Order: sequence, then C-alpha cells, then structure tokens
Amino acid sequence: MIVVFDFDLTLTSWDTAARFFAWLLRRSPWKIVLGAPVALVISPLAMFRRTRRVPIRFAAWLATLGYDHEPLRALARAHIAEIIAQYGSFLRRDGRTQIEAHLSQGHTMVVATGALEDLAREILAHEGIVNVTVVGSSMRRWLGGMVVNQHCYGANKIPMMQERGFEPPWAMVYSDHEADLPLLRAGARQFVVNPKPRAAARLMAILGSSASVVTWR
Repeated sequence: MIVVFDFDLTLTSWDTAARFFAWLLRRSPWKIVLGAPVALVISPLAMFRRTRRVPIRFAAWLATLGYDHEPLRALARAHIAEIIAQYGSFLRRDGRTQIEAHLSQGHTMVVATGALEDLAREILAHEGIVNVTVVGSSMRRWLGGMVVNQHCYGANKIPMMQERGFEPPWAMVYSDHEADLPLLRAGARQFVVNPKPRAAARLMAILGSSASVVTWR
C-alpha cells in the first residue's frame, strides 16, 4: 500500500525552500545589495501566476551564489538544526502522527515535494522519521549559483515518482493545494490538509466522495 504526502504546508506550516533561501540571503547581506536592482525590476512579475516563478528563481540563484552541492547540504543541516532549536520541530504534530501510523501498518511512504529533495530528506532525518522515500526538486550549477534542474511540482510529480518506481494509482494521497490535483486524482482516497476555502471547495467538487478535508495542528 503506497501512501503519498505533499510536504510544504501539508506536513509543515511553511514553505521550507523559501525559508532556507531567505536564511541564506540573511547570512550574506552583500547578496541582497547586489541583487536589489534586479529584484526591483522583476518584482512586479510576482503578481501574476504565469510569471511569478521569475523572481522566485532569481532569489534562489542569488541565495545559492558561490555554493556547490556539498556546501549547500552542510548549510541545510545548519539551518535545520537552528529551526528545530527555535521551534522544536519542522513538522505539524498531526502530520507526524499520521506518518507514524502509516509506517506502523507497514505502508510504503513517499513524500513528493516541490521543495529541494536534499532539504526535505534532511528535515525528516532530523525529525527521526526513517523508511520514507523523498521525491523532490533538484538544482544545477549556473553562473556561479544554482537554478532548478527538475521541479517536482504539480503534474510533474507523477512522472518523477514513476521514475523512482512508484506507479499510480496509490492508496492514499495527502496535499493542501490545487496544484496537486493530478496527484490527488491518482489516489484511491484523498485527504486535503488545511486548505484555503477556495481550494477546498474546488478540490472537493472535483474529487467527490473519496476525498476528505482534514485539519492538522
């Protein structure tokens, strides 16, 4: 029995990659100064769904400027340790309980996330959650920084999971967001976690009686 979880805003209360990149920028104020003129020009693109990825990807490139994969993994571990020391956990309590319940029943657990795969995997390891496969986004070097290589987002989650041997349909899928509708549709049962009212109405109308809205703290 394969159970699939989204990560950001499903198992966590925030966007983990955005928080990590913001943390990297705060560590290097010179990058903020360097990128400010470009950010000023492209920031209006964030208002539109089709173009908002441009400022997001520029911020990620700027945050990772000067780093390769290994130093970035080490910084991710430092960031995670700092967050856990401050907040006690990355994960929602109820999300952790649900993961542990599935693992205790011998279910195969997959986290499919738009967050960086290495970051999500390190978070779960720090939280003491093992025997979970993470399928997430990856980055590649470009002009001294990092840009997206594979983005595990929306419909793209399905082929990326298939590449790792997880063929749909799956027994259960948990997600908070409309972007995961293709993923949710591939589950025999769907759980919509802490959705915004508009997303809840749309998803429940499409998914029907096989879906449930759940509230996690």
